[in-house]
Amino acid sequence: MKVSVIIPFYKDTVALGLILDALNKQSALGSFEVIIAEDDNAPETLDLINEFKPHLTYPLLHISQEDKGYRRSAALNNGIRIASGELIVFIDGDCIPHKHFIKNYIRHAKIDTLLYGRRVNLGRVTSEKIRKTKNLNLLSISNLLFSDSSRVSEGFYFPNCPDFIKSKRQPWGCNLGAMKNNIEAINGYDEDFKEWGPEDLDFCNRLIRSGCKTFSVKYASILFHLYHKTKSNEELIARGELLLEKKRKTSNFFCENGLIKKLKP
Repeated sequence: MKVSVIIPFYKDTVALGLILDALNKQSALGSFEVIIAEDDNAPETLDLINEFKPHLTYPLLHISQEDKGYRRSAALNNGIRIASGELIVFIDGDCIPHKHFIKNYIRHAKIDTLLYGRRVNLGRVTSEKIRKTKNLNLLSISNLLFSDSSRVSEGFYFPNCPDFIKSKRQPWGCNLGAMKNNIEAINGYDEDFKEWGPEDLDFCNRLIRSGCKTFSVKYASILFHLYHKTKSNEELIARGELLLEKKRKTSNFFCENGLIKKLKP
């Protein structure tokens, strides 16, 4: 099975470099491509890509759009359109994957299934050290247990963990996967979400509404989230929640403003 890993990206080239390096160390090399879906068109991104590309063991694609404010949903749809994998996996541009991250997505992938995992929240001090040294060995559990990081238990690698032991919290957008056919069936991400907010929740809700079941890849497909200051505020959250609630009230799972745009009369 071929996988397309889509990384929505904006500005943070140091984090992106760490992600590309971690993907280069995956145990499932040869089975995936990586797509940088940039919500910008910054020359620094191309500089980073040109620096890394000669050393990568996987295909790296890049698609960008003009920076007109927060348009993450549009950037993700750009990535979905050019993805050639049967399975699409989404990771955020500040989340570093464990070496068996893709292997376990492939292991559990099936049609009509939404896969989702968890992440370790790296502390500020730990994140700064990793950014400075570029040393991915600092992500070992033995190191993180005595660091300023939180949710460290999410980083224990236990790929055969029985499903009933895993928490059943809702999927998070930073660690998601679904078959491309299922994603196309709901018309991808809803581009009505134009502020920092719950576009991932809407995406997951519509996949489930369309008939997809959920399966947790917790303890198998692990991410390590680099610390940063929150980008949101109460007003933004409230507006996002209002729009999400409005979307939830409809029975539609195919959004009108997604991969394909509905023609207006």
